Amino acid sequence: MANIRKLSHVVALGKYGTFALAAEAVHLSQPAFSRSIQSIEESFGVKLFHRGTRKITPTPYGKVVIARAQKILQEAKGLQRDVDLMKAYEYGEVRIGTGPIPAAVLLTPVISRMISSHPKIRTLVEITHWRNLLRLLESETVDLFIADTRELMTNELLEITPLPKLQILCFCRSEHPILQNTQVTVEHLHTYPLASFRFPDVSLTEVMKAFQFSGDPRTFWSIECDNLLVLEQIAISTDVIILGPAAAFRSKEKNKKLVEIKVSPSLNLVTHFGIVTLKGRMYSPAAELFIKFATEELEQIKYRHKTESM
Repeated sequence: MANIRKLSHVVALGKYGTFALAAEAVHLSQPAFSRSIQSIEESFGVKLFHRGTRKITPTPYGKVVIARAQKILQEAKGLQRDVDLMKAYEYGEVRIGTGPIPAAVLLTPVISRMISSHPKIRTLVEITHWRNLLRLLESETVDLFIADTRELMTNELLEITPLPKLQILCFCRSEHPILQNTQVTVEHLHTYPLASFRFPDVSLTEVMKAFQFSGDPRTFWSIECDNLLVLEQIAISTDVIILGPAAAFRSKEKNKKLVEIKVSPSLNLVTHFGIVTLKGRMYSPAAELFIKFATEELEQIKYRHKTESM
């Protein structure tokens, strides 16, 4: 089968009608150009050109090959352009999966940054539990996902890149009665309904220890919900105390309707987010960009929280 370069020689000869002009157009010596045309004719097993004394003209086979070759060359040029645009982050798409908590923390700032700096990149997002995300990754429906990775570490088919940890804190409405205490302890927290996202099974022991709770973990929470916006709205309008990373709750940042409860001693609970991909797969440029922005966003969140706590 003829390669792209030789097809370009056929098109050139069809266009210019002489070996001399066509060879000059493709920057080859005339003998080298003649050998290229002879080689492609041998590979097809037919003559592509009538060699006249004045002008070279395509045979019926030659006309078919020239027409197809022009389309192939146009597609090849477009393919190279698309690759170049992808490398420049001006084309392509990224298919992202996230758990509910990283979605609440990362999606708004990261996707906003991507659309502002590279508006031609398409971003497709799936938000669900890590078990569903794993199935989507294995079927290559998503390129990567971000979730709590502690229950995935033993899977040999996965490549896991840990992300910066964020503190999981307690929040309540700004006029909550618990804030009247000079020092809030875990015992104070137990006085009110508690709400949280669903912690992975692997971390339940750690969470129950932090809250000094020895009963059935399934009875501990008044509300379990992976939609942090719902938890936030409930906390603003009731005495429910909610858990999560500070960056996940917009009311804390915007209008101070939600405030952090300074628990003493600290609960010392953190996120364990990571980027999960299939081992041996290469990231697309758009996926690399998303990972870069997500990592930078988490680092900035950590820095902001550290500064606010000082």
